[in-house]
Amino acid sequence: MTDEAPGRRIRAPKAVRRKLREAAIAKVRQDMIHAGRTEADYSAEDLEYLVAEKEKELWSGLGWKGFGVAALLLGINIGI
Repeated sequence: MTDEAPGRRIRAPKAVRRKLREAAIAKVRQDMIHAGRTEADYSAEDLEYLVAEKEKELWSGLGWKGFGVAALLLGINIGI
């Protein structure tokens, strides 16, 4: 038996997580500009929630992009 807790996932390197966080912050700022709002219009908790949600969105998108790149390298046409 292993000492790891069940359901524990492998974490991405810190540099990858930092880049993804920075990308999420940039996307949230872009969304605020499109909505005509500023960071001052949101509380710190609201901003953290928005960034966390954008991070989840970016992580889920990475899975499909990675699959598409792998398929491309293998010469599989999946319609992307």
